[in-house]
Amino acid sequence: MNLSFEVFTEADIPELTRVMTRAFDDDSREHLGVERGGPDGYDNGDFFRKWLFGQSVTEGFKVLADGAVIGGIIVWILPAGHNILGTIFIDPGF
Repeated sequence: MNLSFEVFTEADIPELTRVMTRAFDDDSREHLGVERGGPDGYDNGDFFRKWLFGQSVTEGFKVLADGAVIGGIIVWILPAGHNILGTIFIDPGF
């Protein structure tokens, strides 16, 4: 499997929302015993609009396996080299 990373653009919101929804819903079923669950906006794109495109200090990347989108990452790039991995999610099939 060849993994690569590309910059996450607003045009990627629908596809990455589907991946994020599968990832968080799978986690909710596995660990909480409920069918659906995740942070606000995880299943409609609002999460990305708020936490990636609504911030001036974040960078987002989509994770690809052999060219197919399988996940995403949001990193907070803060002053003095203090960076924070804010979000990471991978399709449960991977």
